[in-house]
Amino acid sequence: MKKLFDFCCEVEFYLKIGITCTIVQQIFYWLLPDIKLNFITQVLLYWIVGSVSFYSLGLLIEKVIKKNDTLTDKLTARVKQVKKQPFPSFTAKGIIIGEIKSLIAALIILYLAPEVHRGNSLLLNLGWFLMRIIAFDFGFYVTHWLFHRKSLLKIHLKHHEFSDTSSFVAGHKSLTEYIIVTIVECLPIFIFGYDITQLCAWTIIGNAYNLEGHSSLSIFFIPADFHDLHHTCFKGNYGINGFWDRVFNTLNPPTKKPGIMFAVNLIESHLNKWLQKNKN
Repeated sequence: MKKLFDFCCEVEFYLKIGITCTIVQQIFYWLLPDIKLNFITQVLLYWIVGSVSFYSLGLLIEKVIKKNDTLTDKLTARVKQVKKQPFPSFTAKGIIIGEIKSLIAALIILYLAPEVHRGNSLLLNLGWFLMRIIAFDFGFYVTHWLFHRKSLLKIHLKHHEFSDTSSFVAGHKSLTEYIIVTIVECLPIFIFGYDITQLCAWTIIGNAYNLEGHSSLSIFFIPADFHDLHHTCFKGNYGINGFWDRVFNTLNPPTKKPGIMFAVNLIESHLNKWLQKNKN
């Protein structure tokens, strides 16, 4: 029974990504009805959506949610405490360099990938997003596992300067790692093409789960201290979520966080209580 709930929990993550991406894609489709955007406009839109969502969602987590003690206590999943670390403050130079990297990446991605107009079919878009998150999760798992091999570890060490985590640690990586992870993430786009509305939706939701995954909080997408355990233990949990780690036996079991936002965990928690009650 436990293995079934674990599997359902991991499927729930994929479904959340697929459904939320599809909803956001519909919003972009309605905002851009029958408007043909030229290449430069698409690059700027893709870049701006990514940058604005990254900083706004990160600040929401760090400056609003984490400042509320009640919310923080309710959402915290961490079980292994670590010494608090000071995080690097934002600097004009750091932000400018980060935005230049993002703009260049957007330019190259849209230049190389073929554009495909897929319309606003809910099922088609849901299927595309599910395909993309499962494929990217696998690609990220393999890449991340390789980063922890001795020969490639140097590339990844900048990201592991922090055992204590903050949302913005998600973007704290070396240039080489940034390029490699971006290529892995965009492989489905190079293969199947892109629709700008899909791309913008994926960027927003991708930033959301990435920032949450580094926040030590269980807010909506990540149902436990999954990536937090990776930072504190420096091994295991190489995927975005636990599916591929379970398949390849590298899972460091996270703490499940029941709640209305995590339906599978909530059902499992109630079922366990009911079974325990009836057993006694």
